[in-house]
This record gives sequence, structure tokens and C-alpha cells, in this order.
Amino acid sequence: MPIESEVARRGPVKRATRTEDSLPGDFEEWYVEYQSAVYRYVRFRVATREVAEDVTSTVFMKALRAFHRYDPGRASPKTWLLRIARNAVTDHLRSLQRKGSLHVSLDRIPDLVAEIPSHEERVIKQERIQRLLNGARTLRKADQEVLSLRYGAGLDNAEIAEHLGISNNAVAVRLHRALKRLKASIEADEAETIDP
Repeated sequence: MPIESEVARRGPVKRATRTEDSLPGDFEEWYVEYQSAVYRYVRFRVATREVAEDVTSTVFMKALRAFHRYDPGRASPKTWLLRIARNAVTDHLRSLQRKGSLHVSLDRIPDLVAEIPSHEERVIKQERIQRLLNGARTLRKADQEVLSLRYGAGLDNAEIAEHLGISNNAVAVRLHRALKRLKASIEADEAETIDP
């Protein structure tokens, strides 16, 4: 049966009315506004899109359960949600470490592969992404965290400073050093590839 005729048969859709069991208004707004940033932060740190979606769901479930404890005087909603995300990612990575499955194959990350018309360009993009991911995995946890907040969640230095509880200057220094170490790691990997 065509969709149009099914809709006509059922009649107009009735909107759900707000009940005591519904989400707090602020939380609904936060989800709409910050879900993408939380997902990108998580996605930058985990192996697959599916895992990132699961961890992101966990983040918002934990946030909903703790919503009554949120203190706007201590952190912005985005910072609060990213702290929960950070803990959820840490928990996920610990569980993988206990299982011994931290290795990631680029084949399992299809959403990072750009839809480029040329096959050669797509292969080059895959290789660059793989080098970036391999290099990032060799960094210290603090470097991975600051890079995830900047390039995964898209936070600016002031937001990262608020999230980590450090100064804007310290964020700039950490980012600079983390990027420098990432570049060195990638160059070392490329040198090994050329001269085995």
C-alpha cells in the first residue's frame, strides 16, 4: 500500500501531550542542540559509528538520570554533557581493554571515508585517515582528550578550558604540543613504511 494512502486512511497524526513522564524541557533542548557535538566527540575516540551511537545514547541516558544534579553555576550544559561523554568513553575503552580488543581496522570505519568520485582519491583519503588514527592512538590520553574536544566535539579553546578546568593559554599549549606529537608520530610511521 502506498505511503500516501496509508496516511490518508489513518487520518491526521495526533501530537503527544506533555505528561509528568516526559523529558524536562531544558533536556530536550540540550539534546537537540548538543547531540551532534557529543556524538562527534565520542566518534573521534571510538572504533566504529555504531559504537559511537551506542556510547552517545548512554551519555544522554546518564545525563537524564542525573539531570536534577546539574548545577549551571559549575558548568555550561555542553561542558557537563561532554564530561559525561568523557567518562562514558573511558568506561567503554576500559571494557575493551579488559577484553583485549582495542585494535581498529579502517574497514570498520566507513563513515570516515569521503564519498569522492575517483577511486584513487578515495584510497588516498583512506590511507590518510588510517595514518591519522594510528598516530592518534600512540598519543598520551591527555593529548587524545584535547584533540577529541577540539576536532571531534568542535569546541573552541575557551570551551575546552572550561571542560578541563584549565586556562585558555594552557589549552593552546596542549593543542600545539599534541598536534606536534601527532605529526611526529605520523612521520615516524611513514618513515618505517618507506624503510622497513
